[in-house]
Amino acid sequence: MKRNTKPIVQLAAEKSRRARFRVMAAITMMQADRVPINFNTVCHAARVSKTFLYDSKHADLAEQIRSLRQLGPAPTARETTGASKSDSAKDAQMVRFKERIKTLEERVRVLQEENEVLYGKLSQSSLAHTLPPQSQAKLPAVAPGACGKGMTR
Repeated sequence: MKRNTKPIVQLAAEKSRRARFRVMAAITMMQADRVPINFNTVCHAARVSKTFLYDSKHADLAEQIRSLRQLGPAPTARETTGASKSDSAKDAQMVRFKERIKTLEERVRVLQEENEVLYGKLSQSSLAHTLPPQSQAKLPAVAPGACGKGMTR
């Protein structure tokens, strides 16, 4: 009986293609981020083993890593002002967060007011159903907020 190994071989090839794609993507990202490129950093970034990178099937990847390792990251003008860019990004984020907090606080206030109105209507409705019909006419109207926050009559 001959074993059908075709699906296993196809899965292994697909797994290798995905790992190769992750390595190429990691190298591209590391170049863009000016991160030092070597076998260790690429392995960690791409989530592959060193054996995968040193394998003769992927000799082109190993050669690319060796050549990029030789170059090393060169400092750019952007890196010298990186701290101020980082601070301005943090400041912008803080401004956005403060605006979001104000918006949410306003929304909470509106919902609390609506809640008070609804509690007042609910208390009037529940009192109207519990009292005999002749005493319903004597009930005073309850103004919104008259019962206090979260309280009913």
